[in-house]
Amino acid sequence: MKEFNFTVNLGGMMDLLSNHLYSTPKVFIRELLQNSADAVMLRRAHGMEEQPRIDIKIEEHKSLTFRDNGSGITEEEIHKFISVIGQSLKRGNNENISFIGKFGIGMLSCFMVTSEIVLRTRSFREPDKVFEWHGYTSGKYTVEQIESDMPVGTEIVINADETYASHFNFAEILSAVRYYALPMSFPVYVTCGDFSARANPLFNKISSSERENVLTMGRQIFGTDFDFLDYIPLESENGLFSGVAYILPFTVSAASVRSHRIYLKSILLTEDGSQILPNWAFFVQCFFNTDRLSANAARENFFRNDLLLEAESQIEHCISSYLERISIRNPALLAKIVSIHGNALKSVAAENERLFRIFMPYFNFESSFGIRSGKTLMHYDYTIFYTTDADTFRQLKPVFCEKDELLVNASQIYIRELITMLDELGIAHTEAVSETLLDTLLEEPPDADDYDYLCAIASIALEKYDCSVRIKSIIPAQLTSLYTLNTDGQLKRDIENSKKNSDGMFDEMLDAFSEELAADSSAVLYLNAENPLIMKLADTDDPDKIEVCANIIYIQALIAGGFPVEATDLFMMNENLIKLIEWGL
Repeated sequence: MKEFNFTVNLGGMMDLLSNHLYSTPKVFIRELLQNSADAVMLRRAHGMEEQPRIDIKIEEHKSLTFRDNGSGITEEEIHKFISVIGQSLKRGNNENISFIGKFGIGMLSCFMVTSEIVLRTRSFREPDKVFEWHGYTSGKYTVEQIESDMPVGTEIVINADETYASHFNFAEILSAVRYYALPMSFPVYVTCGDFSARANPLFNKISSSERENVLTMGRQIFGTDFDFLDYIPLESENGLFSGVAYILPFTVSAASVRSHRIYLKSILLTEDGSQILPNWAFFVQCFFNTDRLSANAARENFFRNDLLLEAESQIEHCISSYLERISIRNPALLAKIVSIHGNALKSVAAENERLFRIFMPYFNFESSFGIRSGKTLMHYDYTIFYTTDADTFRQLKPVFCEKDELLVNASQIYIRELITMLDELGIAHTEAVSETLLDTLLEEPPDADDYDYLCAIASIALEKYDCSVRIKSIIPAQLTSLYTLNTDGQLKRDIENSKKNSDGMFDEMLDAFSEELAADSSAVLYLNAENPLIMKLADTDDPDKIEVCANIIYIQALIAGGFPVEATDLFMMNENLIKLIEWGL
């Protein structure tokens, strides 16, 4: 059987690279930086004496020249590695050297911005020979030995296509090189005419304070005009990675996508931190470098394997350990972090015991005792009651307050999960308020008939608020009244307010909604038969005085229950208080 070789369509490959594999044409800069870094690494392994460096020279709107003093390439290697797509430049006993990319694919990326690539090289293995290679988009290439005094290393010349020529300028190329090679340990210089700059001055010290230097480095990396709250060192126990996670000084959503700087062997791999950061670390912006992880085919993220899973675990430990340390050494800083990112942090604390114990003391909770911290709840010696219904909380808040018992409003997202975790972890005893608790708290008084006249007159007085009045025995006796409003009642009131503020266009539709609500959707004001004031009112047969007092008690009950009070309500209460004062005088 006769064997044949595959034929590669270079035009099709370029379409694959530009439209599917690479996200931007500028990625050719990253590919050339990767190849140069590999060449330097290879020469270093054979005892490189001089300082490694990369020089990039720009002829504006025309050409770009990459030079490195790495290993260089022999003629045999040109045919074997440069001109074979996807072949990696690894040689014999150097298999233990970890390379970033593949020379064939990296060189191909240059065809995204040019139709011809020129490569000149002198190998440290054959220092007496210099070769020049020309590659074309047609799929052809040439190789010849030339006379040149170039040192050991490689030089690549790219003449820009007309459509990309405008991007061959000092500012754009410097920015791209700095973006891709910021943490590279040896210098990379960009030159255009009389202008020259080191593209990777990341670790230059500007202060004697390590903290100030690291925070300044963060501003340089991400180009921010704000100061980070603090930084978290990302140091692997076994040298798997190094880096810094910077804490953002403003509120972000847990679902927000942050731009990170993730480097593989000091060359930018991706801005996507989702592969290495725990999903709860949304409040950090990360700078990360590794020599040991592997890139995927597009070299725009990591290849998922056991080593990547180990890195994820170690990074999560770094961040969690930092948070635990500052909870002891700098609680004010942790309190500030929670005050900024608190709402989103509740979601992660509700699912992670370690984070729960770190963040819980700094969360605030609405309760019958007012706003209370999670630390207070964690040290509370009695039962913590909670309700997931905001209306129920408003109704029961004054009752629990008078009974000196703690009731927490758990109607907001994740609050119930945080409260129940107190019980699950054995920190405090919690109990959900049952739907029938209100009925058990409100008992029918034995002398209910004695309050019929009071309830009838008060109901007439509050009819304008769609509120009926009933008598109950409520514990504690100090509580004058209790206002309740079910969901349908609240909706009915919202509809009435909408009608007041509309131009009448939607009145019929709003009326239709209102008719569908339950008949018992009105509010109820329960008067406490055990309260001295209510007992006194029950002995009054003056309807005017009952009406005035009913109006005042109604507004007080709204305020005590945390219900919205309008300006007209306060005006009405003031008028009735004035009447009481006038009667007293």
